[in-house]
Amino acid sequence: MICVMIKEKRIVLITDTLCDANGVSRFIQDIAKMARQNQSDFTAITSTGKAYCDEADNIVRLQPLLRFKMPFYAELDLAIPPFRTLYRTVKAKMPNAIHISTPGLVGLTGFIIAKMLKVPVYGTYHTDFASYLYSNTRSTLVKKLTRFFEKRFYRACKGVFIRSDIYRPLIQETFKINPEHVFTLPAGIDIHRYSPSYRDPHYWEQYGIDPNATKALYVGRVSTEKNIAFLLEVWKQHHDPTRNAWLILVGSGSFYHKREEYETYNIKFLGHKDKEELATIYPSSDFFVFPSNSDTLGQVVIEAMASGLPILVSDQGGPQTLISNTTPNGYILEQNKAERWWNTIEGMMTDEEERQRLSSNAAQLSQAFSIEKSFEFFWENHVPNL
Repeated sequence: MICVMIKEKRIVLITDTLCDANGVSRFIQDIAKMARQNQSDFTAITSTGKAYCDEADNIVRLQPLLRFKMPFYAELDLAIPPFRTLYRTVKAKMPNAIHISTPGLVGLTGFIIAKMLKVPVYGTYHTDFASYLYSNTRSTLVKKLTRFFEKRFYRACKGVFIRSDIYRPLIQETFKINPEHVFTLPAGIDIHRYSPSYRDPHYWEQYGIDPNATKALYVGRVSTEKNIAFLLEVWKQHHDPTRNAWLILVGSGSFYHKREEYETYNIKFLGHKDKEELATIYPSSDFFVFPSNSDTLGQVVIEAMASGLPILVSDQGGPQTLISNTTPNGYILEQNKAERWWNTIEGMMTDEEERQRLSSNAAQLSQAFSIEKSFEFFWENHVPNL
């Protein structure tokens, strides 16, 4: 249990993404849940019309004045929040720290309010937007401009949290932020929500998939910046209609609208699924594939581990830090090396003994990623003198 003096802190977290179907939203909602359990004075505020959000006393959702698609990144909305309402809501909480979780329009408005109230600002580098936008535009100018904006934003924060040490050089050397002000936030999920025991082979019957088929699972946005095109092409090129195997993709995004093109290759797009259904989908699959080259952590990878799935990740970005050298739980694969990826996927499909070994290790290792540890670190490193 966190000591009583921590309760004297009052933290307001302002974010553009809290009610979205992504790992950042689930992480913030879990942090809010931990705050309630610890009776800590924490409030998460967003402005959105989306509904994938817990209803709780310390979660505030304001109706935006205007919403529109983010340029070059249609999967995300930009929302213009009601400034006066947001200002009054934050001021009423009397925070001694304001945490900006995302540098979008809601986050930037929160930053302005923090300066008006003379409250120290902290931030989290949850998303590598520069790399995401480059994936969607192939424009080095867009990438440079985004990096410039990120640098200006995070340099103005009293402290910056990162999701894995892979991004420490970017924050410290490129953004030129004092290492003493950079904190690696321990990865954490609600480990009680996911378990191999939730496996239900009959779940797949509703989709016309043989329960005995080998199932490779991906969870996340099915869009360009997640390197989905590469994964689909690898599977298509090696498709064998006599092989009883499926590639399952869970999530919304541009590729979901092309799902009928891939059906003949034993590729099934399920669309968005809530966290309750995901708890069944993960362990009812056989292994997890995550080809993204630009995720700062990859919370879905930890969720898959907790569900007992071996994991295949790229050697670029944060997810590679979740692969253990001493207790093997999966493979780190060179980005966009098609044959390497396929050979490993094929090995997962054919070597059940190896799959079971990695599965057991993954479930075991996942127990270290508790949201309790994440919350305690998050809380202690805001205004540490309180």
